[in-house]
Amino acid sequence: MNIGIDGFIDSWCVCSIDSKNQLTISTCTDIEDIMHFLNDESRIFIDIPIGLSSKSIQRKIDQKLREKLPKGKKSSVFNAPCRQAVRANNYIKAKEINKKILSKSISIQSWNISNKIKEVDEFLIKNKYKQLNIHESHPELCFINLNNGVPLKNNKKTKQGVNERVSILNKFIKNTEDILEKNYHQYKNENIKRDDILDAISLALSVKKWSENGKRKITQYPGYDEKGLPFEIYY
Repeated sequence: MNIGIDGFIDSWCVCSIDSKNQLTISTCTDIEDIMHFLNDESRIFIDIPIGLSSKSIQRKIDQKLREKLPKGKKSSVFNAPCRQAVRANNYIKAKEINKKILSKSISIQSWNISNKIKEVDEFLIKNKYKQLNIHESHPELCFINLNNGVPLKNNKKTKQGVNERVSILNKFIKNTEDILEKNYHQYKNENIKRDDILDAISLALSVKKWSENGKRKITQYPGYDEKGLPFEIYY
């Protein structure tokens, strides 16, 4: 099973694509609950930082990711907080901790996803064998590669951006617009957005095509954080 996971508000949007190219969208509030219905053969691309900085080992891979994105898309990559910062009680405290450990602050965008970073971080530390299945990825990079390396023109939050992404996905999944609208209306009471669904689909498709596309991933040195989690971004 090929799985793409994109976070939104307090939940996760999960897209699964099976060997027959059948696509399913679901939502889940807890990362552990998602893992309950997946087998050990499932490969997962998730849009969340995996591998966090500490005093002795720093995450440098975010800059490498920006270098692969075109001008105008680089701002979609936020520097991940250090592990201690994602466990802070509030944004002000998180900034203080990050400055103390890494000599730099964190953006509000990074803080807004810190609970999800912490959730995935704690799950992978507790379940180290899952590191073989769960990989950090990035939808913007996935979409560019699904579009034959051509950068997208429109912001994903706009109607033009949605239509552009639907057009790209239609090359691989029939009736993407119908799938999108059906699931958007099914889950919109959970505050899901159309771009959350499209991002999850792009991640699942990139999983499915990963091997045939050359097993692409961004790496750095050192390759692992202090808890043994890898600094790798798959696409």
